[in-house]
Parts: sequence; structure tokens; C-alpha cells
Amino acid sequence: MSEFAQDERHPVFPVFLVIDVSYSMAGEPIDAVNAALPDLREMIEDDPQVGEIARVSIITFSDMATSVLPLCDLGPVVMPVLAPQAGTNFAAAFRIAKKQIEDEIRGLGKGTRFYKPVVFFMSDGEHIAKEDWVEPLRALTDRNWRFNPEIVTFGFADAREDTLGAIATRFAFVAKQGEPASQVKEIMSALTASIRTTSRSFGEPQGGGLQVDVDTSKFTALPVQAV
Repeated sequence: MSEFAQDERHPVFPVFLVIDVSYSMAGEPIDAVNAALPDLREMIEDDPQVGEIARVSIITFSDMATSVLPLCDLGPVVMPVLAPQAGTNFAAAFRIAKKQIEDEIRGLGKGTRFYKPVVFFMSDGEHIAKEDWVEPLRALTDRNWRFNPEIVTFGFADAREDTLGAIATRFAFVAKQGEPASQVKEIMSALTASIRTTSRSFGEPQGGGLQVDVDTSKFTALPVQAV
């Protein structure tokens, strides 16, 4: 799973959170995301093994997509407060994710080594824009692109299981029944745990790789099928 640019002391683990902030996220769901982001920062700050290599970027999407936090060490950062916006456009999310992954990893500095990036994609619904999202996804996951990431999807509420499986490259999950705010809380907890577990795995003698850490009583694993 490792990919290194050239030469430096510590490779970094680039993590990109791609979060749905469409109007259906208004109220308790978006509040749950905002409540969980400081917990993610605290975990990274309190665990030296994770803090040494994990670098996190946050991208939000509705009808448009925006980078709200460039790739960075979360320790000294004030976390952004996310707000609900308009519709849902997966294509916009995939396009900006591709741009930010390359720009931000390159921005770490010449010679910085890095593990394969991971995108954690979270949505509560379906793509409703007129444009097709499949081609932007294929560009993002193109194996010939040096920065191609693994994608882990988490869905809840009205998210379609087949879509979540099509977007993911390795793992796809849908939250089991419950209130949307509780489902978001569980997703954010799973993201945080997976970042911790994966980061720690890179220090193991046999080498590391992407590991998801989910409570199987809260999530259903979905089949992953390339589009």
C-alpha cells in the first residue's frame, strides 16, 4: 500500500474526508459531524504514533464541492464548522477530491514520502445533479494516476447501497436503522477508529495498510463493484 515520492524521514498518511453537506443534513446530522470533528483532532493529538504520520483534509459537497481544510496535521488546527447547503452532486465531490489530493500531497514538499491516500466518503442520499458522476469517479480511481486513493464509503438514511458499493474501492458500509444523528455519530466514530488503526499499522514489522474499524452491530458491509 506504500507509495513514496522520494526521500524523507517519515512518510505521511494522507486522509481525505469527503462529507455530504446537502440540505438533508441540516439540523442534528450536521451537528453530529461538527461535534465529532474535535474528537478526531484530539485522537490524533493524543496518539504520537498517529500524529506523526496522519494528515487530514476535509472536503464538503452539496451542489458544489469545497475544500474546507487543506491537508494538515490536525494537532494545532481549529476545526471548521460545517453548514448545510443545497443539493447533492457526487461528480463535483470526485473532481475536487482528485484536484486536492494531488495539489495537497505535492504541497507537503519535495521529497515527502507518502502512503497511499485514503478517501472516506460519507453521504445520506443520492446524486441529483444532471451531470454523470461515473467518469469523475473513474478519473479519481484511475490506477495509472500516481495519487489514486482507496475509497471507503459510509452511507445512511436515503443513501443507496448499490451506489455506495460502486463508489468504494475497498470497503463500503451502510448504517443500520436508527436516528440520522446517531448514525452520523457512529460513522464519525468509525472514521476516527479507522484512521487510528491504519496509522498504527504502518509501524508494524510486516508493514501496514488500510484497515477499517467498524462496529458490525451498527453497520452492514456492502459488496464493492467497480463501475
